[in-house]
Amino acid sequence: MTKPPRRPRLALFGAGPAGQAFARQFALLPFEVEAYDDREAMAGHATILPADELVALAACLEPGDFAVIASSSHELDFRLARAVLQAGAARYCGMIGSRRKTAEVVERLTADGLTDDQIARLSSPIGIPTLHGRAPETIAVSVAAQLLQVLEADADEAEAG
Repeated sequence: MTKPPRRPRLALFGAGPAGQAFARQFALLPFEVEAYDDREAMAGHATILPADELVALAACLEPGDFAVIASSSHELDFRLARAVLQAGAARYCGMIGSRRKTAEVVERLTADGLTDDQIARLSSPIGIPTLHGRAPETIAVSVAAQLLQVLEADADEAEAG
């Protein structure tokens, strides 16, 4: 008997309003969602870990895993993105934020010695670029569509390959 394929793991870093909308949206899709946060107030929405443990967890994502970063801190977002990108195993690394925040993170990643190829794996701002809504639910739908496109492209590549 053949074992069914593993659903892709989505490690969601941040359980604020956007993170909660992501968790609700992705629960409807073919992902195994794991939500994490460093704030005790988010205990009902995520596994609570100290920031350093979140960063360590981000560095341990496995091939095929997806990371969505939407923590309450720009500094923690940077550290999480750096960990995911340095490890290089995750299929997708997306970070919520403005173009300005993204530019600052890219500048810091470059200063920390990440290669252009590593940095190019960061998707930020996340979601479908032509969908401009700012409500957490709109962003969640947009990110879900983006990740479904990644899954579809992987399936097409597997069929062709």
